[in-house]
Amino acid sequence: MELGTDFFVRPIEVTDSVNHFKTGNPAFLPLKSFLKNQAKDFQESMVAQTYVCIEIDEKGKEDGRVIAYITLTCSEIDLRESYKLEDCAYANKYDSLPAVKIARLAVDSRFQKHGLGAILVDLTIAIAIDEIAPMIGCRFVVTDAKQEALEFYKKQGFTLLDTEGNQNASEPVMFMDLKATISY
Repeated sequence: MELGTDFFVRPIEVTDSVNHFKTGNPAFLPLKSFLKNQAKDFQESMVAQTYVCIEIDEKGKEDGRVIAYITLTCSEIDLRESYKLEDCAYANKYDSLPAVKIARLAVDSRFQKHGLGAILVDLTIAIAIDEIAPMIGCRFVVTDAKQEALEFYKKQGFTLLDTEGNQNASEPVMFMDLKATISY
């Protein structure tokens, strides 16, 4: 990736610099507001986990400047009307199935189009498959996508939940079946 800057990904810390984060699109201002005003509290309260991309300066030291982030939380998804599990038919009888939710995802406008969002989605998939699913079970990653982000999520392998109500929603539910991402 030719980003023009070095970075690493880790959980958000109290000392991280979030005030200069730019969304570039007014529709995404709530994402900046969450990062600035709530992400650290959600983390401390164990409501959600936020992972940040932190820029590394020319001397190889982190400067604490957040250039992208993703916030994850536990969730579930009701797929009864639109998606069937072929490998576990009995699970189809449940009202909902376990999921990890991408609650927030944003890349600073100065660092967009360099793959940071895709890296954070890949991190989510890895956490769900490698850590959560083996310990408690987790079949899906879900998100309530803003209209402006639908194409991004489609490129990452997400599917729009195929129900009439969802297709007409301002922030429709999209999901990824983690079992489909595993190659044996």
